Amino acid sequence: MNSTTTTVPPTTASAPTTARRRRRWLSAALTFGVIALSSLCFCAKGIMIKMGYRLGLDTVTVLALRNLLALPFFLGGLAWSEWQARAVGGGPLHRADLVRVITLGFIGYYLSSLVNFLGLQHLSVGLERMILYTYPSLVMIGSAVFLGHRVRAPAVAALVVAYAGLALGFWAELHVGPQGNLPLGATLVFASAVTYAAFTMASGEMVNRLGGTRLMSWVLATSALMVLAHYTLVHSWKELASLPAPAWKLGGFLAIIGTVIPSYLFGWGLQRAGATATAVIGMVGPVGTIVLAWFLLREPVTALQLAGLGLTLGGGLAMSLLKVPPPRGQTPSAPPVPPSHRKSSR
Repeated sequence: MNSTTTTVPPTTASAPTTARRRRRWLSAALTFGVIALSSLCFCAKGIMIKMGYRLGLDTVTVLALRNLLALPFFLGGLAWSEWQARAVGGGPLHRADLVRVITLGFIGYYLSSLVNFLGLQHLSVGLERMILYTYPSLVMIGSAVFLGHRVRAPAVAALVVAYAGLALGFWAELHVGPQGNLPLGATLVFASAVTYAAFTMASGEMVNRLGGTRLMSWVLATSALMVLAHYTLVHSWKELASLPAPAWKLGGFLAIIGTVIPSYLFGWGLQRAGATATAVIGMVGPVGTIVLAWFLLREPVTALQLAGLGLTLGGGLAMSLLKVPPPRGQTPSAPPVPPSHRKSSR
């Protein structure tokens, strides 16, 4: 008895494989685009702040415009996260948690943003990005000093590379001519990186317990209210209402493009790609910001600045990708998902 074998034409057999491959490529391209756009928007915030200064606005006014226009989105996220918590059987925040949330909002967003915005009055956007990108090293140092984590030799080498790049960028900025008090500006921006690193280390337990979206919604909303309270102490609301249309337009860009949109994009991209790929793709932001600052603000770009940027980004990236071992005698645990405005306010 003869058996017949049915063969599938090559084109028919490969069609599903080709379609799956195309979908994977499209998905990967979409993920890359989302993360890169998020990083670029976060980093371009410094350019918008500089534009606000050129319009004659002071630091507190720029902060107030940003937070006033972003506050409805923060409150919407807060309402949604609280509704989600109730849906799974959770209750309202306890008083102790509310105190912690307010403290985190003060340190990680209000104070960090304030000193960052003040520092931008005295240095270029490029150097500001370089200083802020030392944040992973500060988390590593803080984890070793306060949490007892061990620091491995590769992490120390990455730290040295990052700070060598920062020193090179500082030296380059001295030669192109600082825009103000360069040491003061660098100190203020570095203080912003320190406060955000402290926020990240202090928020880990609450992220695991409350969830990233709920915690960040509370933190962002409370910090925005702190900024607006600060504004009322030094200005009147009539002054804010009488600002010209270009100032309000810039505030809208800063709130929506520089804060709200990249926050959600970053969270979505992090969920799709993971922390490692997100850290790699996120390098697009600081590099793109240098180009935008040159194009929009006419900030000079030198070979020394680019070399310093490369060293700082490389060291910061290495520290982001290196896993810090837990203290001796403890088993490693899954790290919490980092909050998605890392950068949003800084």
